[in-house]
Order: sequence, then structure tokens, then C-alpha cells
Amino acid sequence: MDNGTRLRLANEGEPGANKGPSGDLYVVLSVKEHPIFEREDNNLHCTIPVNVAQAALGAKIKIPTLEGEEPVDLPAGLQSGSEFRLRGRGVPHVNGHGRGDLILHIRVMVPGKLTREQKKLFEQLLEQLPAENEPADKGILERVRDYFA
Repeated sequence: MDNGTRLRLANEGEPGANKGPSGDLYVVLSVKEHPIFEREDNNLHCTIPVNVAQAALGAKIKIPTLEGEEPVDLPAGLQSGSEFRLRGRGVPHVNGHGRGDLILHIRVMVPGKLTREQKKLFEQLLEQLPAENEPADKGILERVRDYFA
């Protein structure tokens, strides 16, 4: 069931006027929000934090599902904002045929405070990695301008 679903219970309402038949009772459902999952129709969305090393090297992590934890293999070179769809791990359909999907949203977490050793390792990594600070994609105006320049 979803928020706003109405259930009609025939003849369960108030009695009619002059001893007439009882009316119908309508029940409107309100679904409590889940602390981990966000629902969209029958699909569930969940944000999964991973550290920089897990994102760069790949990792096997356990993710929450409605049935409990489940292992998922994250590929190397994972970017923040990546999404993974686990088919059939969402909310069951009302008619009883199948389920929605569980969509994982990856958020790469950068540590706020570093130990001396961690800082030294990141400094070594900084020397080894190329700086890629260019904007990801030029807009149409910039491409036309570059073409005629």
C-alpha cells in the first residue's frame, strides 16, 4: 500500500437516516517514512556512503534490503552519484505480481579529519594522480564558439 490509498468497507459506516442502510466506511492510509529507504511507487531508493579507497579500488559491501543485508560488489573507479539497480528488491506490487527495484545511490565520502599517516598517504597519492579540474562538458554555445574560432 502507498500513502493516500483508500479502502472502502461497504455498509460499515454510520447508519442511514430513518433506519436506512449503513453507509460505507473509507479508510485512507498513511505510510510512515522509513529511516533508510525512500519510496517512489514500488521502487526503493537508498543512499550508500563509501570511502575514497572503496570507490577507487572497488569493494564488496553489505547493503540493507527489506529482507536484511545483502552483499554487493562495487566496481573500481566508482564515482559519487553512481546508481545501481537491484531488480525485485523493492516493495511488492499491490496485485501480488512481482516487486519494484532497490536503487542504490553511491556517495563517496571524503574524510574530514586525517591522522598524520593518512595525510601523508593522501599527499603521496596527490603527487601520483593527474589533476583533472577541467569542466566535464562544454555547453552548446562554447562548442559553437570553439568551432568558429
